[in-house]
Amino acid sequence: MRYLQHLALTGLLIVTGNAAFAAPTLEWFGVPAIHKISPTTAPAPAWQQGRAAAECARNEWEALQIVVRSSEPVTGLTLRVTDLRSPQGGVLPARELRIRRVEWVDVNAPFDPAQPSEHPDLQADPLVPVNLSADRFSLEPGRNLVFWILVGVPESAAAGEYAGEVSLASDVATWPALPLALRVRGYALPKRPILQSMVGLAEDGIYRAHGCTTAAEKEAVIRLYFEEYIRARLSPFLYAPTTIAFNPLPGGRLNWEFAKGADGKPTGEVKLDTAGFDREAEVYLNQRQAFSAFNIAPYLWTRNTLNGKETMVLCIVDSTNAVVASPDAAGAANPLFDTLVVAVFRQIAAHLERKGWLDRAVYYVTDEPGEDDVPALRQICRLIRQADPRLRTALTYDPANRPRLAELVDDQGRSLISLWIPYCSLYRDEVAARERAKGADYWLYDVKDAALITHAGLANRALLWTVWQRDAKGYLYYLSTYWGREVTPWDRPSFLLPGVSYQYRQGDGYFFYPPQRRYNPVPPVLDTVVTSIRWELLREGVEDYDTLRLLEALTAQAEQRQLPAAAAGRAVLAQARALAESLAGSLSGSGIAQLEFTARQEAAGAIPGTGWSFSGQEGWLHHRGGERADLPVRFAAAVPDGRYELILNVYSDRAYRDRPYSRFLVDGRAQASPDSAFTGPLDVNAGTVEVKDGRCTFTLSTVGEAGIILYRVALRRPTAEDDATGLYSVRTRLADAIEHLQTALAGR
Repeated sequence: MRYLQHLALTGLLIVTGNAAFAAPTLEWFGVPAIHKISPTTAPAPAWQQGRAAAECARNEWEALQIVVRSSEPVTGLTLRVTDLRSPQGGVLPARELRIRRVEWVDVNAPFDPAQPSEHPDLQADPLVPVNLSADRFSLEPGRNLVFWILVGVPESAAAGEYAGEVSLASDVATWPALPLALRVRGYALPKRPILQSMVGLAEDGIYRAHGCTTAAEKEAVIRLYFEEYIRARLSPFLYAPTTIAFNPLPGGRLNWEFAKGADGKPTGEVKLDTAGFDREAEVYLNQRQAFSAFNIAPYLWTRNTLNGKETMVLCIVDSTNAVVASPDAAGAANPLFDTLVVAVFRQIAAHLERKGWLDRAVYYVTDEPGEDDVPALRQICRLIRQADPRLRTALTYDPANRPRLAELVDDQGRSLISLWIPYCSLYRDEVAARERAKGADYWLYDVKDAALITHAGLANRALLWTVWQRDAKGYLYYLSTYWGREVTPWDRPSFLLPGVSYQYRQGDGYFFYPPQRRYNPVPPVLDTVVTSIRWELLREGVEDYDTLRLLEALTAQAEQRQLPAAAAGRAVLAQARALAESLAGSLSGSGIAQLEFTARQEAAGAIPGTGWSFSGQEGWLHHRGGERADLPVRFAAAVPDGRYELILNVYSDRAYRDRPYSRFLVDGRAQASPDSAFTGPLDVNAGTVEVKDGRCTFTLSTVGEAGIILYRVALRRPTAEDDATGLYSVRTRLADAIEHLQTALAGR
């Protein structure tokens, strides 16, 4: 994408009669979409001069970010955008463009809504739909007015150069229009996404945020969110043990009922009900060719406390809420459970195969299991394999940070897990190679490493380059609408749920915003979805991924036919890998279980004579403070040797256990979490360290007055000023190579 450029626009203010006065000068800037602009961000080198220009393929969306500034106050501004037209008569209608205005949220707002924000920090994230006919805008000196123009190019569009204009006017002045140019490339991304994904969608919060009370209102809003998922080439994932398939509407799920004997007890036979699921799948999987993956069934377990210990207990539930558990009420093994699981999943697999949907089906066995769960997980996975070995089982984590998960194999040593889905920062090449050799595949998932408001836009987008670089086939994120219960993320972008100790980071768990700042609006809002910069950058990352996979496939075809054009494909893919490796430096991390220090052979406990204690499984390293205590730390780093920024995820609290957390030393250098009302884990840039021979070593020290809890360490390559330019430049080369290969393969 070529960037929008700076353009100073002057107008003429007409007062009365023939009197005329100079209108304020407006300055237009074009800024790459990966740059997040605060209200007071000053123009920077990336805010370049020239026209507004972009490029994208067919079946792809592109974002143009426009910043408007003025040295004088201006009110009553209206925005206008024209059609984009090509010399050959092609038209991209203005009505199909999506215009968004950037809003800002205070990432330093405390959790308690009653507490004021002592250190406001407004950062860009919400993208509010603009009503061109009704909305009016104002400019204040030294402050930014920021718009996003989202252009979607249909597959039917002709390749070529398209041009249009965007302009601002008020009741008393007009300004020259800013030219828009879009180059439509000569290829299309496939309608069905190549990247498989499951991004959580929680319907209850959506209904409350939109004020939905009737079934019709709920259905209308859910389908509105589905459209956003389709536009982003992503698939909704219902993150709850009692929901299945991809549709939160009750009539749209796969259901089954146990046959029962005269005594009312299940006989072992099952009747599968696919009518509602088939209706929805026909629309979304067939007609729309959307949703590259979907979860087929709820969890087959619950947790009970036995002898004071929480234990995973296996159970299967039908649509009438009949429950069959193993072990049974008497504590004995229950073969009926095994019979029912095999019957249900065998019928599901057979039905999905007949419909042509089996390759998109995933059974998400559980979320982030503990190592004590391995025996129960093994039984579940063996039953799924017995039902139909083509059904894919998926598990978050992998043996890199839960070593006992490597025991999930069949009698021949083949993996019982089809898809390992570890944190992007906990992926290990050597572990993944072993699991792939056992027949498993990989997706990656993120919770807080790349998807936060406070992360750079480049990190938000670059995660999908890492997914591609590691040859993962999919991406998972746990929820897109996980909002606070009392206040919306408009006021509290990081919130604390009642009764939950884990404090969510700014943007963690949501990519959308409620359409209004308060819940339960009246009348209900049924026509608006507020996306975010992070959602749009995730979309662009998914498009990057599919573009990379498309080039790989074309290059392989050219190699099979021994065409010289294959060399161009290989060269550009090598450039893309180099870029992905540089961007992925920020994602190389280790949990406590991967760190090496004194008493590392222990799973947990105190480190003698130091005051330090740790738990590898629970993932924390702690010192209460009160004295200087040095602890050399070493870990394997999956990045090339060199200098990196060391990022420590530490607990932050002004008065935890009667002293502040966290102030500390790294290699003798004083470090501290930000001085804010935030309480919870935060990332602290602890300076630069060296990676040599694939290892990184540093000394972590306490200071007398403060304690510290460390959760994770990570390395980040220092950001180069040309990273953004490099990303867009490589994207252009990818498009050039695809067009070149398509021409060669067509024999033209």
